[in-house]
Amino acid sequence: MDIMNIRKREFPITESKVFLNHAAVSPIPARSAEAIKRFVEDKVKAQLTRDSDNLEYWWNKIINAKKLFSMLIGAKENEIAFIPNTTFGLNLIAQMIPYKADSNVVTNTLEYISNVIVWLKLREKGIEVRIVKDIDGKISIDSLEKNIDNATAVVAIGQVCWYNGFRHDLKAISEIAHERGSLLAVDGIQAVGNMKINVEKDEIDFLSAGSYKWLLGPSGAGFLYIREELIDELNPPILSEESIDPEAYRKCLYEEFALFDLKYSAGIGKYQVTHVNDLAYVGVEESMRLILDFGIENIEERIKLLDDYLIDRLLECGCKLQTPLGENEHHAIVNFKVKDIDRLLDFLSKNGIIVSKRVGGIRVSPHFYNTEEEIDRFIDALKMAYA
Repeated sequence: MDIMNIRKREFPITESKVFLNHAAVSPIPARSAEAIKRFVEDKVKAQLTRDSDNLEYWWNKIINAKKLFSMLIGAKENEIAFIPNTTFGLNLIAQMIPYKADSNVVTNTLEYISNVIVWLKLREKGIEVRIVKDIDGKISIDSLEKNIDNATAVVAIGQVCWYNGFRHDLKAISEIAHERGSLLAVDGIQAVGNMKINVEKDEIDFLSAGSYKWLLGPSGAGFLYIREELIDELNPPILSEESIDPEAYRKCLYEEFALFDLKYSAGIGKYQVTHVNDLAYVGVEESMRLILDFGIENIEERIKLLDDYLIDRLLECGCKLQTPLGENEHHAIVNFKVKDIDRLLDFLSKNGIIVSKRVGGIRVSPHFYNTEEEIDRFIDALKMAYA
């Protein structure tokens, strides 16, 4: 698929803006916006005519979103539950794990707020939460290993750091965690859609990701991966109708009260504990089709090329990077220190360039459809701002 054709057809924002902010909230491809529009029209028509036959196509698309997401992370479709966002999934994970009196949890200072507070709340139950400090924007395997012991219930890691792009070696971490009887929970929102992931190969136990960043979807859709062996072993901390035995639900709905005991439904469905935002899943299903059509390996390679080009240009300008520069140490996100950040952001915005302020620096996060020419425009604007 040709980049320029994709830009013209799917991302009209490129006609007026240089959008380098996919680690925040991404623009929705034209195909996804059109699908949402058609779905709404068909829903209204079905309500007016009381004929829902034309909605079957859309329900199938919504269900297919699980399949496409599973393909992006190397999982099975029956290991994926719908959730409203990343944080919701992390909360479910944190509260469903069985802890002992001496259990601890290990996380680190490169995690986004959500992947810290859901674990800190466990201190209310007497669970120790160990926060490994980064050094120069990196978390070493050794520092994690020193904190993971036989009482560690779970290691909580974001695959790609939200502000500087540091990339964790999940395979190495999972080996240490599992050797000591721990589970590995991954915040995947800054990785899914921009790199090849294989939860089976990396032996990931849980992964939570929303739709509105690198997956190029609308807000309100998310996915929770739970390793198949854990699905029946664990139970969700909150419930919905889908969490209970379908026969009991059917009997209560159509015949008589039948809930004298709690019997869970089998499989991943019991973790789907909120109403599904059908509009959002229609949109992200189309967005994931675009990603898979282009090829996730091609996207990862394309983003790496753009990152490397951006880093070279920033270093030429004498910028101080907060992003680690070692081999395989970073991905998708580049952060650099500047003076007068707010003034620079305002200048860039007025010149049609969209980036973010994060942790004392400017965060730049290009996707596969961005170009080297857009990076050049960003660098030129940066020079103009400080001329």
